[in-house]
Amino acid sequence: MLPIKKSGSGNRVIIVASGPSAANFIAPRGVPIIAVNGAIDVVDRASYFFTLDPSRDNLRRMANRRRGTKYCAALPLGHADIPGVHRFERVGDHSTRGDEPAEKGSPDWWVWRWSATPGLSVDPAKIHSGNSAWGALGLAHLLGYTDVALVGVDGTDEPRHNDGGKPNDLTHLGPLFASALPQINVVSCGQLGTIP
Repeated sequence: MLPIKKSGSGNRVIIVASGPSAANFIAPRGVPIIAVNGAIDVVDRASYFFTLDPSRDNLRRMANRRRGTKYCAALPLGHADIPGVHRFERVGDHSTRGDEPAEKGSPDWWVWRWSATPGLSVDPAKIHSGNSAWGALGLAHLLGYTDVALVGVDGTDEPRHNDGGKPNDLTHLGPLFASALPQINVVSCGQLGTIP
């Protein structure tokens, strides 16, 4: 595993994902940026790249890294390391998710369906699963950031701003991000209603 250190000396970081609220985002000076998945393709600068998703597109991004950006991925056990990428263990799988909630399609059902893990990991080698923006919040926490702004983390079914693709169901993001509020200060600069 490659060593990873916090960028800058402050406590603030911005997580930028691909939701509609990130359209035309320009990174402010002096604040580290964590770009999630395809957001790395459109942000003007990023301190970190993060993914929970070793898809073909993200593997390409990790193989063609931007200079000055630290690349991180939380991968399931058994997945091969990726050269030049700091690896975390992805926590959350079907064997530990418990009983299926009665109301199919509810946010709690989607938390169960995606094997998401509420709360932020305190183990420096592990990041909780749920989606890549959720994992990026876990990275911010493990790096020691205490004040996080979310841009493009909207939890809607609107097309992604960077490529026009349609996201999977994201209704589980509200409960997940709300579960982190006792551990970290988070503000939403988008449409995630459970976060101020």
